[in-house]
Amino acid sequence: MKRFSVFAGFILCLSVLFSCGERAAETTAAYTAPAVTLTMDTGVPLEEPTLYTLRFVAAGDNMAYFGNVRDAEKNARGTGKAYDFTPSYTDVKKFIADYDLRFINQETLMCGEGFDLSYYPRFNSPQELGEAVVDAGFNIIGLANNHMLDMGERGLLATLDYWDTKTDVTHIGSYHNRDEFEDIKVIEKNGISVALLSFTYGTNGISLRDGAEAYIPYLDEEIVKEKVLAAEKLADLTVVSVHWGNENTFTPTAEQRKYANLITECGGDVILGHHSHCLQPIEWIEAGDNRALCIFSLGNFMSEMAEDYNILGGMLTFTVEKCGEGGKAVVTEPLFYPTVFDYTRTFYNNHIYLLTEYTEAQAKAHGIAYYGNHTTLSRLYGYVQKVIDKAFLPDEVANYDQ
Repeated sequence: MKRFSVFAGFILCLSVLFSCGERAAETTAAYTAPAVTLTMDTGVPLEEPTLYTLRFVAAGDNMAYFGNVRDAEKNARGTGKAYDFTPSYTDVKKFIADYDLRFINQETLMCGEGFDLSYYPRFNSPQELGEAVVDAGFNIIGLANNHMLDMGERGLLATLDYWDTKTDVTHIGSYHNRDEFEDIKVIEKNGISVALLSFTYGTNGISLRDGAEAYIPYLDEEIVKEKVLAAEKLADLTVVSVHWGNENTFTPTAEQRKYANLITECGGDVILGHHSHCLQPIEWIEAGDNRALCIFSLGNFMSEMAEDYNILGGMLTFTVEKCGEGGKAVVTEPLFYPTVFDYTRTFYNNHIYLLTEYTEAQAKAHGIAYYGNHTTLSRLYGYVQKVIDKAFLPDEVANYDQ
């Protein structure tokens, strides 16, 4: 019998990865394969490499307007709390819990004591919103967005101080100083390491003062290239959150595509896009020998914006698989689950629903009627089907008959 070669071991590893993929997607624990029948010349059985897996979910823009805050104040009556946002997330909390890493783009500041609450165009939300986000299960909080300087450097630092108190949460996208930005966040989960980066196109024309300590990761080709290349050396997988593009548009701009290609060229594996406040496509981006899963915009998760396409968002899910200690991490089974942010004409009873659990009666009674707008289930499904390739949609969404 020929001695078992390194190359044969590599082929075996690949066979384990593909043959066990279906089983791996059903569990968040590392899957240990049984011993194989192949043996070395010594007759000692060889063992297949361990297949490590983790499951990831990402949600879009989470923004608290006046109606959201007033509803949370009503929810808190008689509880001893000032605000309670948790009912807004009740209907998706169980879904989120099925995943290991759970990302949300938190687009409003939470400055706390000494700051007035504020809404469009400069946002400052109660810190109870953060409590609800964590209670919903999110453990990665993206903070790079165009509203991060709405309360100046002092408000940004106060928000960071708040998130620093959440020891079971990793926040990315804004930093107390440049050194903190340079120290790339890496999460180890189920035998897989994930590096996290985040950037924004701008901050609504507001700038940090000269000599400011806080650091904001603006999109810059050289910085993006440097950080993605560095992240690739630190972890099995690199996830990049990007605030980019134009609001209320379903089509990515040339600038978005430029940065998506750059991130992919440098080895980024997943790109999570935000800012358009409506859905944008999901694509596999290919650059050189590299490939990345990119959603150009996840849409709104919580928002009281006026149009029916603004009430649509969703959660992108995927599995990460790695075969053996030194194996390459691979992104598999990407799916997009659309969500609807529902509220009444008086902006009470705020809830996020999976689109598949939303009804025609709810759609017709939606609070966008306050703005003179209306929607139906067919319109909502229509937006999803036109923007998101059916290959990335669950069957019940892809095959919904309008």
